[in-house]
Amino acid sequence: MARKAIKAAGPPPVSEDHYLAIQGAIEPLDRVAVDMERKWGAGRLERLVSPDTAMRFGSARDKLDQAIMERDLPEIARRASVVIRGWQALDKEATSIGAERLEGRAIGVRWNGQAWHVVWDRAELDYVIRRVGGEDKVVTVSELLHAWKALKDRIAGVEEVRRHFPGGEVTKVNLPPGGDNIPF
Repeated sequence: MARKAIKAAGPPPVSEDHYLAIQGAIEPLDRVAVDMERKWGAGRLERLVSPDTAMRFGSARDKLDQAIMERDLPEIARRASVVIRGWQALDKEATSIGAERLEGRAIGVRWNGQAWHVVWDRAELDYVIRRVGGEDKVVTVSELLHAWKALKDRIAGVEEVRRHFPGGEVTKVNLPPGGDNIPF
Protein backbone atom coordinates (compact mmCIF):
# COMPACT_ATOMS: atom_id res chain seq x y z
CA MET A 1 0.00 0.00 0.00
CA ALA A 2 2.47 2.67 1.14
CA ARG A 3 5.22 1.46 -1.18
CA LYS A 4 3.04 2.32 -4.15
CA ALA A 5 2.87 5.92 -2.98
CA ILE A 6 6.66 6.17 -2.79
CA LYS A 7 7.07 4.89 -6.33
CA ALA A 8 4.20 6.99 -7.70
CA ALA A 9 5.16 10.16 -5.85
CA GLY A 10 6.65 12.98 -7.86
CA PRO A 11 9.20 15.59 -6.81
CA PRO A 12 11.08 16.43 -4.73
CA PRO A 13 13.80 13.92 -5.55
CA VAL A 14 15.43 12.19 -2.62
CA SER A 15 18.79 10.64 -1.97
CA GLU A 16 19.10 6.88 -1.65
CA ASP A 17 19.63 7.30 2.12
CA HIS A 18 16.44 9.35 2.45
CA TYR A 19 14.52 6.83 0.35
CA LEU A 20 15.79 3.98 2.57
CA ALA A 21 14.76 5.94 5.68
CA ILE A 22 11.26 6.36 4.23
CA GLN A 23 11.13 2.62 3.48
CA GLY A 24 12.23 1.89 7.03
CA ALA A 25 9.50 4.11 8.43
CA ILE A 26 6.73 2.34 6.53
CA GLU A 27 8.03 -1.23 6.74
CA PRO A 28 6.25 -1.93 10.07
CA LEU A 29 3.03 -0.62 8.55
CA ASP A 30 3.40 -2.88 5.52
CA ARG A 31 3.80 -5.91 7.80
CA VAL A 32 0.62 -5.01 9.70
CA ALA A 33 -1.30 -4.43 6.46
CA VAL A 34 -0.21 -7.81 5.06
CA ASP A 35 -1.18 -9.54 8.31
CA MET A 36 -4.62 -7.91 8.31
CA GLU A 37 -5.25 -8.78 4.66
CA ARG A 38 -4.25 -12.39 5.34
CA LYS A 39 -6.64 -12.48 8.27
CA TRP A 40 -9.64 -10.70 6.71
CA GLY A 41 -9.01 -10.65 2.96
CA ALA A 42 -7.64 -7.90 0.71
CA GLY A 43 -9.73 -4.74 0.93
CA ARG A 44 -12.43 -6.55 2.90
CA LEU A 45 -11.81 -5.31 6.43
CA GLU A 46 -12.75 -1.72 5.55
CA ARG A 47 -16.11 -3.01 4.25
CA LEU A 48 -16.87 -4.90 7.47
CA VAL A 49 -16.69 -1.95 9.87
CA SER A 50 -18.91 1.09 10.34
CA PRO A 51 -18.78 3.84 7.71
CA ASP A 52 -17.30 6.22 10.29
CA THR A 53 -14.44 3.85 11.12
CA ALA A 54 -13.78 3.16 7.44
CA MET A 55 -13.78 6.91 6.69
CA ARG A 56 -11.33 7.70 9.48
CA PHE A 57 -9.04 4.90 8.31
CA GLY A 58 -9.18 6.16 4.71
CA SER A 59 -8.38 9.68 5.88
CA ALA A 60 -5.36 8.43 7.84
CA ARG A 61 -4.06 6.59 4.76
CA ASP A 62 -4.57 9.70 2.61
CA LYS A 63 -2.55 11.79 5.07
CA LEU A 64 0.23 9.19 5.04
CA ASP A 65 0.28 9.20 1.24
CA GLN A 66 0.53 13.00 1.28
CA ALA A 67 3.47 12.88 3.70
CA ILE A 68 5.17 10.32 1.45
CA MET A 69 4.66 12.52 -1.60
CA GLU A 70 6.18 15.44 0.30
CA ARG A 71 9.06 13.21 1.46
CA ASP A 72 8.57 14.45 5.04
CA LEU A 73 10.30 11.71 7.05
CA PRO A 74 9.13 12.70 10.57
CA GLU A 75 5.55 13.08 9.29
CA ILE A 76 5.75 9.74 7.45
CA ALA A 77 6.82 7.99 10.64
CA ARG A 78 4.03 9.68 12.61
CA ARG A 79 1.37 8.95 10.00
CA ALA A 80 2.51 5.34 9.57
CA SER A 81 1.98 4.85 13.31
CA VAL A 82 -1.53 6.32 13.00
CA VAL A 83 -2.37 3.94 10.14
CA ILE A 84 -1.06 0.98 12.17
CA ARG A 85 -3.41 1.97 14.99
CA GLY A 86 -6.13 2.32 12.36
CA TRP A 87 -5.59 -1.27 11.18
CA GLN A 88 -5.79 -2.39 14.81
CA ALA A 89 -9.05 -0.46 15.29
CA LEU A 90 -10.55 -2.03 12.15
CA ASP A 91 -9.53 -5.48 13.39
CA LYS A 92 -10.98 -4.86 16.85
CA GLU A 93 -14.29 -3.56 15.49
CA ALA A 94 -14.70 -6.37 12.97
CA THR A 95 -13.96 -8.91 15.70
CA SER A 96 -16.42 -7.26 18.10
CA ILE A 97 -19.28 -7.47 15.59
CA GLY A 98 -18.52 -11.14 14.94
CA ALA A 99 -17.31 -10.73 11.34
CA GLU A 100 -15.98 -13.94 9.87
CA ARG A 101 -12.28 -14.09 9.07
CA LEU A 102 -10.91 -15.57 5.87
CA GLU A 103 -7.68 -16.59 7.56
CA GLY A 104 -6.66 -20.06 6.47
CA ARG A 105 -9.23 -20.11 3.67
CA ALA A 106 -7.70 -17.59 1.29
CA ILE A 107 -4.66 -15.48 0.65
CA GLY A 108 -5.77 -11.89 0.06
CA VAL A 109 -3.64 -9.61 -2.09
CA ARG A 110 -4.02 -6.37 -4.00
CA TRP A 111 -2.83 -6.48 -7.58
CA ASN A 112 -3.23 -3.60 -10.04
CA GLY A 113 -5.68 -1.91 -7.68
CA GLN A 114 -7.97 -4.96 -7.53
CA ALA A 115 -8.59 -7.18 -4.51
CA TRP A 116 -7.78 -10.82 -5.25
CA HIS A 117 -8.22 -13.89 -3.08
CA VAL A 118 -6.38 -17.10 -3.84
CA VAL A 119 -7.97 -20.23 -2.38
CA TRP A 120 -6.42 -23.67 -2.15
CA ASP A 121 -9.15 -25.63 -3.87
CA ARG A 122 -12.65 -25.69 -5.30
CA ALA A 123 -14.13 -26.54 -1.91
CA GLU A 124 -13.09 -23.11 -0.59
CA LEU A 125 -13.98 -21.16 -3.75
CA ASP A 126 -17.74 -20.71 -3.23
CA TYR A 127 -17.30 -20.06 0.49
CA VAL A 128 -14.84 -17.21 -0.10
CA ILE A 129 -16.84 -15.76 -3.03
CA ARG A 130 -19.90 -15.47 -0.75
CA ARG A 131 -17.82 -13.76 1.97
CA VAL A 132 -15.92 -11.20 -0.12
CA GLY A 133 -18.65 -9.94 -2.43
CA GLY A 134 -18.89 -9.48 -6.16
CA GLU A 135 -16.14 -6.92 -6.77
CA ASP A 136 -13.24 -9.08 -5.60
CA LYS A 137 -11.62 -11.72 -7.80
CA VAL A 138 -11.35 -15.22 -6.36
CA VAL A 139 -9.24 -17.94 -7.99
CA THR A 140 -7.95 -21.35 -7.01
CA VAL A 141 -4.30 -22.32 -6.93
CA SER A 142 -5.08 -24.83 -9.68
CA GLU A 143 -6.50 -22.07 -11.91
CA LEU A 144 -3.40 -19.97 -11.39
CA LEU A 145 -1.14 -22.89 -12.23
CA HIS A 146 -3.11 -23.64 -15.42
CA ALA A 147 -2.87 -19.97 -16.41
CA TRP A 148 0.86 -19.92 -15.66
CA LYS A 149 1.45 -23.04 -17.74
CA ALA A 150 -0.49 -21.62 -20.69
CA LEU A 151 1.34 -18.31 -20.39
CA LYS A 152 4.76 -19.87 -19.92
CA ASP A 153 4.26 -22.05 -22.99
CA ARG A 154 3.38 -18.96 -25.07
CA ILE A 155 6.20 -16.75 -23.90
CA ALA A 156 9.52 -17.86 -25.24
CA GLY A 157 12.32 -18.09 -22.74
CA VAL A 158 10.67 -17.48 -19.35
CA GLU A 159 12.55 -20.39 -17.78
CA GLU A 160 15.75 -19.39 -19.59
CA VAL A 161 15.49 -15.84 -18.26
CA ARG A 162 14.98 -17.20 -14.75
CA ARG A 163 18.13 -19.30 -15.05
CA HIS A 164 20.12 -16.16 -15.88
CA PHE A 165 18.35 -13.93 -13.34
CA PRO A 166 17.68 -16.02 -10.21
CA GLY A 167 14.96 -14.48 -8.09
CA GLY A 168 13.58 -12.58 -11.08
CA GLU A 169 9.84 -12.13 -11.40
CA VAL A 170 7.55 -11.81 -14.42
CA THR A 171 5.90 -8.41 -13.95
CA LYS A 172 4.46 -7.75 -17.39
CA VAL A 173 3.54 -9.84 -20.41
CA ASN A 174 2.97 -8.59 -23.92
CA LEU A 175 1.46 -11.08 -26.33
CA PRO A 176 0.95 -10.34 -30.03
CA PRO A 177 -2.61 -9.49 -31.11
CA GLY A 178 -4.75 -12.59 -30.75
CA GLY A 179 -2.16 -13.97 -28.36
CA ASP A 180 -0.58 -16.28 -30.92
CA ASN A 181 3.03 -16.51 -31.87
CA ILE A 182 3.89 -15.54 -35.43
CA PRO A 183 3.83 -18.82 -37.43
CA PHE A 184 7.31 -18.66 -39.00
